[in-house]
Amino acid sequence: MLPMTLGANIGTTFTSMLAALAVMKPDSLQIAFVHLFFNIVGILIWFPVPIMRKVPLKAACLLGFYASYWRLVPLIYILVMFLAVPGVCLAISLLYGASVAGGVVVTLLALGAVGGFIAWWWMGGCYKVVSKELREERAAEMAEEMGEKPVEAPAAEEAAV
Repeated sequence: MLPMTLGANIGTTFTSMLAALAVMKPDSLQIAFVHLFFNIVGILIWFPVPIMRKVPLKAACLLGFYASYWRLVPLIYILVMFLAVPGVCLAISLLYGASVAGGVVVTLLALGAVGGFIAWWWMGGCYKVVSKELREERAAEMAEEMGEKPVEAPAAEEAAV
């Protein structure tokens, strides 16, 4: 399924390329080329190495896992990833135009906030969202559906939590 999705992405970029060629304006061609090369670079990063293919697939499974417990997760994801993150990036880029020092400070604060969230998540914050028992139950259900043997947690990991 992933190769077909990647091919469809390239197909849409060629459609925009044809539309830009019909108009023959430099700005539209530039945007079409940016779109094409963005997708090509993404494919070159995520597809050739088999272990790298698992990253977006596991991320999609994780998002689906949380969406199965909390109905607002897809809405929150869309609002954050398509409005908040681009808005913050745009605001930071505009801040650099006004004051480089201010831009650096706000960039470091934003990166610190993201790093702090990741640290909180890996230090057990994920279990405040969905408990460990529910996670193990869902993993066993998925393994059963896939016809695999359920993965058991090592004893050291259980002792640490």
